[in-house]
Amino acid sequence: MDYVGDGKVEKVILKLGGSLIEEGWDIIRVLRDYAKTKHRRIIIIPGGGPFAEVVRKCPDTLSEDAAHWMAVLAMDQYGLFLANGELPVVERLAEIDGAGQFCILLPYHILKAYDCLPHTWDVTSDTIAAFIANELGEKTFIKLTDVDGLLDEKGNLITAMRAEELVNKGTGGCVDAALPDFLIRYEMSCVIINGKFPNRVIDVIEGNETQGTKLA
Repeated sequence: MDYVGDGKVEKVILKLGGSLIEEGWDIIRVLRDYAKTKHRRIIIIPGGGPFAEVVRKCPDTLSEDAAHWMAVLAMDQYGLFLANGELPVVERLAEIDGAGQFCILLPYHILKAYDCLPHTWDVTSDTIAAFIANELGEKTFIKLTDVDGLLDEKGNLITAMRAEELVNKGTGGCVDAALPDFLIRYEMSCVIINGKFPNRVIDVIEGNETQGTKLA
């Protein structure tokens, strides 16, 4: 599973899912130390996790517009949780270069400024991470979740899949409904990795084979 291509990485975009909230700080420590040692610039985009679940449980009378922005703010909350007052957080793309080799990006102000994604539950932190990666000029990002990747009907890991296939079969598994179409439209890819094994994440960044799914 090749992430780095020619071996040179300007930025590494990682979406850290809310399903990893219990392991989040440990994952952060491993990746922060790696970034310092290898001189990589790693940008963490938080999922929504339990903070977004609160929004999902709101009454049906809550508008999609309100739910969208509340869920994006939930990503900011998770990001602040991950930063824990110790790591740099950025709220605008222009702040990234001055944030050092490792930072956590809070997406609310960025999305309010652009506001070009649909305000539905089809668009969650997966598509938001892809959008931010694209705005930063990156054509791939790594999605960290609590499973090994996409699975087939028999429960076997799919190591690579075209985004078109996922659209045709109906989005399922561990990505949001809008992500495959976004990847197709902007000719991007996403590597899905089990974040409980941080060394797999490092393997992807280094361009080494590892367990996971490449969606392109």
